[in-house]
Amino acid sequence: MDLMHRITHENDQTKKLLASQNKLPIGYAAFVKKNQAEEIMAEADKSDKRNFARFFVELGEKDGFDWMTPMRSYFLYNFLRLTVGDRILVPSPGQFSIFEVTGVPEALTQDDVNNADLGFAVTVKPIAEHLPRNNYLGSALTSKLKYRGTNLVLSTAEVDRLIETLNTKTTITDFSATKDAVVEQVQKYIIDKLTPDQLELLVKNYLENLGADKTYIPSKNGQRNDNDPVADIDVMGQFNNLGIAVYAQVKHHKGAESHAGFTHAIAQLAASRYTGIQEYDSLIPVKWLVTTAKVDSEWIEDVAPQNIRVIQNDEFATLLVENGLTINADTFTNTPE
Repeated sequence: MDLMHRITHENDQTKKLLASQNKLPIGYAAFVKKNQAEEIMAEADKSDKRNFARFFVELGEKDGFDWMTPMRSYFLYNFLRLTVGDRILVPSPGQFSIFEVTGVPEALTQDDVNNADLGFAVTVKPIAEHLPRNNYLGSALTSKLKYRGTNLVLSTAEVDRLIETLNTKTTITDFSATKDAVVEQVQKYIIDKLTPDQLELLVKNYLENLGADKTYIPSKNGQRNDNDPVADIDVMGQFNNLGIAVYAQVKHHKGAESHAGFTHAIAQLAASRYTGIQEYDSLIPVKWLVTTAKVDSEWIEDVAPQNIRVIQNDEFATLLVENGLTINADTFTNTPE
């Protein structure tokens, strides 16, 4: 059983006990003063919550304690049922700590707590302390930590998830796992649904989304050789304020890119010096190879000195997701220049 447990009651003494002896306490010192602690712990050990509540109320009537209601019995029952390995979340303003139970509940003596209203305690060890709630707690746990009662039973599954989050140091504002899943779906869509021409239109639309003043898909004029100085480009985009023009070769390929195909594309990009379009040729060329296939990392390193950016595998899908690009029917309509 895992608990959310408040320690605001007798706060100073509670914190001292936790810091010096690793003991997390609860109130109900009246039972210790009446030498009833052992009887109560034995009852909690053998009873279910309903029968313990009945015992608790009857004991209160005998002792003359009108505060001994069924609700107050539940808080004590939850605490006394803690066992080794259970986890306890302790809220504090804007923060929380989490502890693991290492012993069984025990009665405290008044000497232990300087006569504070603390009757029982359990030995714990910290899992994590003083963490900001906003970084690690989802809405469900945040809501439960706002509960004003002494304690509340928590779902083991949600505490497991919290500890996994802490172990991986993943905050709830880290959407990397979600992003990876979205990228995977976008990549699958590109590979399975789009034609090579549609992928070119998607690259064109991406350049427009980046702020290109003008984009252009040249007509296909047949195969050029690797040394042709006229650029063999699939998509062009001009960025006048930056003084650059992006020239992209776009390959709609599956699996792994062949070495021959890769070197051919790189050779064409490296050799190209002009497009024959004055407004593009007056800008500094920035050359991209966009391929949906996976490219060997060593090949990419080999061409780095040629200043050609290789966008491979799911990297273009990642760029689309990171830039929040909207894909619709208009994306795949090539408006003539």
